[in-house]
Amino acid sequence: MAFATPAISQDTSENQSASRVALVIGNSAYQSVTALPNPANDARLIAEKLWESGFEVIESIDADRETMLADLATFRSRLREGSEALFFYAGHGVQVGGRNYLLPVSVSPSSIEDLRAQSVDAQLFVDIMDGSGARLNIVLLDACRNNPFVALDTQDADEIATRAITIGQSREEVQRGLVLLSEASSGGLAEMTAGDSETMISFATAPGAVAFDGVGQHSPYTASIAESIDEPGIELAELFRRVRGGVRERTDGQQIAWTTSTLENPFYFKPDTPDLRNSTTGLGVEGDTLGALPPQRIVDRVFWRAIRDSDKLDAFEAYVRTSPDGAFVDDALAHIALLGGDPDTVQEVDPVLPVLPQQNDSLRTEYKADVVDRLARSQNAVPIGVGPSRITLSEQSADGWVYVSRAPRLGEVRTAGGSALNQGTVHFVRAGEASEFEPFVGSNGGLEALEGDVLGPEGATDPVRIDIESYVDACDMLAGNPYDSARVTAGTRQFILDRNFEGAIAVCELAVARHPDTVRFWAQLARAYRAAGRYEDAREWQVKAVDAGYINAMVYLGQMHLDGQAVSQDFTRAYELFETAVAAGDIAALTALAWVHRAGVGVPQDYAVAREFYERGAARGNDWAMTNLAEFYHKGLGVARDAQEAERWYIEAAKSGELTAQTRLARMYQDGDGIPQDFEQARFWFETAASRQVPNALTRLGIMYEKGQGTSPDIEAAARLYVRAAQAGDGEAYYRLGLLYGSGAPLFDDPSRAALLLERAITEQVYGAERALAKLYETGRGVTKDIARARALYSVAAQGNPWAARDAGRVFASSDGVDADFATAANWYRQAVDGGVPWAALDLAKMTEAGRGVAQDRTEALIFYAKARSLSEDANLARLVDEAMAHYDNAELVKAAQVMLARMGKEPGVADGQLGAGTRRALDQAFTEQGADLPSGPITIETLAVLAASILETEND
Repeated sequence: MAFATPAISQDTSENQSASRVALVIGNSAYQSVTALPNPANDARLIAEKLWESGFEVIESIDADRETMLADLATFRSRLREGSEALFFYAGHGVQVGGRNYLLPVSVSPSSIEDLRAQSVDAQLFVDIMDGSGARLNIVLLDACRNNPFVALDTQDADEIATRAITIGQSREEVQRGLVLLSEASSGGLAEMTAGDSETMISFATAPGAVAFDGVGQHSPYTASIAESIDEPGIELAELFRRVRGGVRERTDGQQIAWTTSTLENPFYFKPDTPDLRNSTTGLGVEGDTLGALPPQRIVDRVFWRAIRDSDKLDAFEAYVRTSPDGAFVDDALAHIALLGGDPDTVQEVDPVLPVLPQQNDSLRTEYKADVVDRLARSQNAVPIGVGPSRITLSEQSADGWVYVSRAPRLGEVRTAGGSALNQGTVHFVRAGEASEFEPFVGSNGGLEALEGDVLGPEGATDPVRIDIESYVDACDMLAGNPYDSARVTAGTRQFILDRNFEGAIAVCELAVARHPDTVRFWAQLARAYRAAGRYEDAREWQVKAVDAGYINAMVYLGQMHLDGQAVSQDFTRAYELFETAVAAGDIAALTALAWVHRAGVGVPQDYAVAREFYERGAARGNDWAMTNLAEFYHKGLGVARDAQEAERWYIEAAKSGELTAQTRLARMYQDGDGIPQDFEQARFWFETAASRQVPNALTRLGIMYEKGQGTSPDIEAAARLYVRAAQAGDGEAYYRLGLLYGSGAPLFDDPSRAALLLERAITEQVYGAERALAKLYETGRGVTKDIARARALYSVAAQGNPWAARDAGRVFASSDGVDADFATAANWYRQAVDGGVPWAALDLAKMTEAGRGVAQDRTEALIFYAKARSLSEDANLARLVDEAMAHYDNAELVKAAQVMLARMGKEPGVADGQLGAGTRRALDQAFTEQGADLPSGPITIETLAVLAASILETEND
């Protein structure tokens, strides 16, 4: 049985290799300016090359501004002391006032000020990298194209004008602004400063000059980088000398790439060493990873390679859902139809949601050509961590001696006789001989070649080249566990797996079938089954893996015993499995044991023991342990509450990529929960989680954009975030979108859509949705006016919302197309008053005064007026109460005070409206208990309000 050895030592000391982190952005599908054919494909290609060079890659394709900033936040969170950082951008960029602005696909400016607000300053990326402590920063800008505002076509100009006019600008202002935009940049980008750290900044062309987008699938600049980055042993300065030459050649000398550098130490994308494992990020420390899927080209290729020859309908359906913009979507849909499935249901879109702009089909066709070309070159492709696989070594027509001039560095080739084909060796190879290739564990793979010379008679030679590819199997990619020391890639966090379990199951089932002796695939298949709730299937493969001695599987089988998932609930057996895994060095088992003691399952509950296990896990880099330690200090579980200590541990876990820690930390900053309120930090951590598509983080970030918390208000950005959150399954996002489309805001005044969105939010059981929809039915906005429907909705909403109870009171008191029901209205008003709603007290006071739905009683009415004043300092409310008080005399005020004092147990005497000694004594006692001085003179509404506050406090207690 094949076991994957640990990728590299789990040592977290200073000997650990530096992390390599890249942010790659490619914007092609511009909505209001000229679209560009190549940037998205350029970015995907560079992302693939960087991932295969050992970088952790944050890939952002056709990004709007909020997505660019969110991905930048994630990039920033992953940078640390000693990192090797790289930023690549392809797309529109313009120079304004000596600064370079990178344009999101959502950009639609009608003025220079709009442009600055809607784009991202390129210097921001450089400054963040410079301040991160990274030992080396590389900035690559393929954005030196023509100013896109110089020759706007009529349709684009009209779209920009329509948007600007809708939000309040005049047509003349728009026309003037567009002229200034067209004149703002003569083309090209401005020179940029590199900061104090070692930094290289490279432009596709010289400052102030204009670069070509290219006539092929890639720009001249990107194509030149891509052809050089794969060659081992090229130092960065030499690589960019080659890039400069490649760009010049591709453009017939019309474009010259430009570079500025403060580098002092050498850097190699692929060092010329026999083993690249120490330069692969994500394999050094369990759990310290984004835990997201690799770049799209990588996922596309390995997923399609895994399923293309199968007859598994669910595999092709899973591909479409996992990669809706993938290169092989059309092929997958064709397979689905051939296998009896329904292609239309696989690509269902929610008709309730607005449609976000998408990349056009022509761009996807070019992208597919790239991926297909790479697959075609991968005839000898071997997955990492499954042992040796047979490959066709010889292209000779006869037996002969072969000199090996270059051998693969990502694995080892052996002849049929077992000899290793190392560089510089000579071997006798028979024609058509099948040999073996075994990739090393610890790289992200790549396409290489075995090169040599066939030695002929009298010293003649015949060159031979065999392409060989090592790759991460789709099962490892989609279901690998970041906390598994025997993993072969960085792994996929549970949140990502929970969203993609269909794909993980499909490819892991195929991996198990193809490599039945690779126990790692058994454990990963079990993990995917468990994520899908298929516990019987999970148990079968988990037990097999445990019986085979796979350590990490012991943790998950133990968890199944804790929960009784397709196995007996057996706390003793779970504890034994966890202890065995801990003894073998598994860090996930530490958090499992911590949970046992925390929850008190099978053992006495003991927060102190649980905390010890969490501390042991945190010391070894387990970010889930860090998250739980933070929660202990946040909630005071077995320790004194300490918000600063909670913040410290949440930050450690959040920087490690733990998504729960990121969202909790963001909420702490947003709410000022034990720490100073800090909207900027809240936005930053919501952005990091939103960048990984965490549904509620997308919604919370949208709220911050809508309200202008930590950023300028941007309703359009908020709407886009809400749509993505809803697509990701967050019910609150439907509610937020419904409120937005029902608000009458410019660009979003669509109450009919609001009603549909709110209906969906109700099905998702989102608090507040019934009340918001009821308002639409009450007013007839977007729906046929229906007071009966409004009453029903308000009545549901009122069960947990006193303000909705007040609304229910209003519509039951209404006679607009229905008969008024004052008794029911009064009941809802009472509930609202009990919940502290001042306006309901005013409403009930008027009903009591008039005797509608309740017995007419002016004294009780006065008491409700007093409650209204006590519950709010609203000047408008106070005015209305004062106007009502004009109809009451002093005796009625005294009588109301006497009734209130009696209810408080103060014994004022008979409620006769006379301000005698007993009433004065009772008043003085009541005010003293409230810590207030009794005013001299007659009873006023302010006097009654103090008594009302005391009564309300008693009633609420």
